Amino acid sequence: MYQQIKIMLVNVITREIAKPFVIKHHYTHAIGKTSLICGMWDDIRLVGVITFGQPSGRLVASSLGHTEKTCWEFLRMVVLDEIETPRTHFMSKAIKILKQKHPEVKLLVTYADQTEGHTGMVYKAGSWIYHGMTAKKYHYVDLEGKRINKRIPWDAAKKLGVTEKIYANAKQLTKIIELPKLRFIRQLY
Repeated sequence: MYQQIKIMLVNVITREIAKPFVIKHHYTHAIGKTSLICGMWDDIRLVGVITFGQPSGRLVASSLGHTEKTCWEFLRMVVLDEIETPRTHFMSKAIKILKQKHPEVKLLVTYADQTEGHTGMVYKAGSWIYHGMTAKKYHYVDLEGKRINKRIPWDAAKKLGVTEKIYANAKQLTKIIELPKLRFIRQLY
């Protein structure tokens, strides 16, 4: 016998609604820059968030033959573990909203973070095309284990006139070398 999957409501939500959810449930604990945010709801609560925006790398769009207007990044997807609705269903609904709100976007790019054990299975299941790997990057972790984007210590060090390494050591930050991320693209027609 097949288990019936509950179809959830998916709609545009504000940053103020999404941010606490993403900070609490996404491994980066950050929402980042976004241009469109979609939420997934059960009867009474927010159970998932997807964010879209301009690519985080300044050359990503042009490397794919696009501009920052026509190529956006699928930035974050976080869904509570207990939710049985397929992530591909949520992605499909969010992409449909993106296409309605921003018809100028013709290509999406996203990344699966191997350092976090992500393999891109959800993107493969959603008909995204594997498009290679990024170079290795890094982030920091503080004494409580909180992940910190590498730009935060870099910016702070620059303002203080010291090297990033000196700043990171002074703040007792541990540098974590990441595995390359898997890159996926999806054409929007």
